[in-house]
Amino acid sequence: MNWRLFRVVGLIGFALAALIALLLVRKTSAHKTVVRAYFSDAMNLRAGAPVRLAGVEIGSVESVRARPEQKDAPAEVVLVLTPSYELKIPNDSTASLASAGILGPTYVEIDVTSTSGPPIGAAAVLRTTATHQLNAQEALEKLQEILRRKCDCDSGKSDGANTPVPKNTSKKPSKQ
Repeated sequence: MNWRLFRVVGLIGFALAALIALLLVRKTSAHKTVVRAYFSDAMNLRAGAPVRLAGVEIGSVESVRARPEQKDAPAEVVLVLTPSYELKIPNDSTASLASAGILGPTYVEIDVTSTSGPPIGAAAVLRTTATHQLNAQEALEKLQEILRRKCDCDSGKSDGANTPVPKNTSKKPSKQ
């Protein structure tokens, strides 16, 4: 009899746990929105990359594929926005590609500054802005410039922006 009671209680507990899990999954996906963006260069963007708005992750990249028939912007990016709260992104927002640091992975940044349109709907297409990708030569030039400035500052030279403060070289007579 104890086994029968144990099975019934276990079955009821399992059913309740499954129901709670279903409600939680359904609630988190209630704010799911799928939008597209078309870029001239995908800059090595990968499926699964984060989508951010004001530095807050609000979704991920579902797919990146080439669409040669889109002459000006042949890289189609499908974004799945899944914030845990209602988020009304204006339809005149822009999407751009950015990288986490110099060598970091590429992600999508949605910019809502200077927007005033109604919220985007499902299957919306976001406008995109061109993103300058730093190539290896430009990165080396920037690094050389930073190092040159650092060395000039350490040696006491001035480049106009970082004027070193002279050390106090006056000697006071010592008392003996």
